[in-house]
Amino acid sequence: MSILIVEDDENKRSQLVEFISTHFKGIKIRIAKSFHSGLKAVMSDNPDVILLDMTMPTYDIGIDEDGGRPQHYAGREILRQMDRRKLQIPTWVVTGFDYFGEGDSYMSREQLEEQLHLDHSQTYKGTIYFNAVMDSWKSELHTALNLIFRETRND
Repeated sequence: MSILIVEDDENKRSQLVEFISTHFKGIKIRIAKSFHSGLKAVMSDNPDVILLDMTMPTYDIGIDEDGGRPQHYAGREILRQMDRRKLQIPTWVVTGFDYFGEGDSYMSREQLEEQLHLDHSQTYKGTIYFNAVMDSWKSELHTALNLIFRETRND
């Protein structure tokens, strides 16, 4: 089994990796840190599960790269690209934000979840609210991954 984590925040990413490594033995974890590297990894790695940030930079931030324009809905665009290519990989959005976008594109987490369920019903499985100082995200993630791994074993 393999999980792709598309997350630009180092602290959140390391907590996700540590939790998965501790609770799910034998899982291969692949990391992507931006919209561009995340989309590339989705298309080339064929993961069994995706944990997807919503807001992230366009490119991986590095010594000579500032990440480009931040994308408020990068995760949603990755889901759209998956649908275009008929990739039905179970995907959870993991976010610490309550609101996204700005101006006319501004929406609450609840509005975004509703839109993602309508537009990406084959891939989007739900949103896990991440808060580094609370443990509720851990039980939500544990339940979500157990469900997928159980379904995969039964296929």
